[in-house]
Amino acid sequence: MDSQKDRKAAILAATLSSLWTDTEPAVRERVTAIALAEAEAISEVFYAILLDRPDSNTFLSHTLVQERLRPSLARWIGALFTASTDEAIAAVLEQNYQVGLIHARINIPLTLVNAGMRIVKKELSARLLAADLSRAQTASAILFVGELLDTVLDNMHEAYLGDLLGNVRHQQSLKMFMSGPNLALEGERLKSSLFDWLRNTVVAFYAHEDSNHASPPPIESSDFGLWLNHKAELTFGRVTELDLIRERTSRISAKVTAAVEGGWITPAFVKELNNDVTEIAYVLGTIIEKAMEIESGRDPLTRLLTRRFMPAIFQREVAISLRHGKPFAVLLMDADHFKSINDTLGHQAGDSVLSDMAELLHTHVRAGDFVFRYGGEEFLILLTEMDEAALRVKADQLRRTVEEHRFHSAGGAGGAGNGLRVTASIGAALHEGHPDYEHTVRRADAALYEAKRQGRNRVVIA
Repeated sequence: MDSQKDRKAAILAATLSSLWTDTEPAVRERVTAIALAEAEAISEVFYAILLDRPDSNTFLSHTLVQERLRPSLARWIGALFTASTDEAIAAVLEQNYQVGLIHARINIPLTLVNAGMRIVKKELSARLLAADLSRAQTASAILFVGELLDTVLDNMHEAYLGDLLGNVRHQQSLKMFMSGPNLALEGERLKSSLFDWLRNTVVAFYAHEDSNHASPPPIESSDFGLWLNHKAELTFGRVTELDLIRERTSRISAKVTAAVEGGWITPAFVKELNNDVTEIAYVLGTIIEKAMEIESGRDPLTRLLTRRFMPAIFQREVAISLRHGKPFAVLLMDADHFKSINDTLGHQAGDSVLSDMAELLHTHVRAGDFVFRYGGEEFLILLTEMDEAALRVKADQLRRTVEEHRFHSAGGAGGAGNGLRVTASIGAALHEGHPDYEHTVRRADAALYEAKRQGRNRVVIA
């Protein structure tokens, strides 16, 4: 993969080098001078135009993005039109490749990327037409600008499309992963959640003498509802059975609302509600049976999601967060002093602790949340539909759960036969609207570092 990238980068570098060599020095110098002088003005025009496009709001409305991207674009223009040496050209191409990867990660449409490059080309060309160049030099300068920008756009697209294809493959692997043998247990858990919701709803109906004042919990906020909104499609893909479950769930929600507002809660209505929930449970069981034979891509030790599934999941959660205003949160958890466990009890004991911790975390998050083996003794947990208060409570609950647990240490002794005591440090961050999920992960990572610095076995919120 890297060798293929290097070959293509070499071809683009040769193209840019020839472009600089073949263009008249006086023209190159004039283009460079204008680009440097007008970079900030072009950047202002660039974002003024793009912000008026409805398809750019998701990516450019965030204040932090605007504050960072305007000067960043100006610097990019300056670097691009001063990169005349082989070293400078290589640096520009690598920077553009990384920009392409960010575009893919944020899921910016290629049409928007192309529109942005056309703005830069048009603004530079307009300034060249107004410059003190001969007619022939003006034509040469505009051609130079056009070829230079087209070449770096190809470079961005190479990174974008490569990442996009890789993400599609990961999405397929993710679907296979999430429909493995543990899905049977997850299915029973989801069915239990459904019937728990039904029981709580019925209790809410009859806990009041006047049913008009009943306040049943919304099915969308139940464990099952969160799973349906955040995980179901990742697990099974776009299948008709899921459409049926969504339709039945929406119908149940509408029925409950109408019944409460109309004050006609009756035994017959409760029976009808039970039939609807039972039908959903049956359809869910049917989907699970079809998916039980598929399994691939698990972390071999912990059986958790691996990092390669992050783009597919996080891009979806960012889209949900931006569309519905329901932010997610990222927890990075690191087992404290884990090296000492390996050193004193052996790696078999360490592996046993990690496997046990993975199961513990998976058991203590909701059905709509995601748990990843992030690397070594580090875990990443994506908590869907969070606010800061709930995040603080959940993060500390997980920390205490680990602290109070007694871990089995296969191959080693563990605290007077009562199991090994392990603590964990947690860094947490709430998604603040930035379209690049890595921004939230980096904030959680910085918070984790601070938790360790403060003495470990604690939670720090970014």
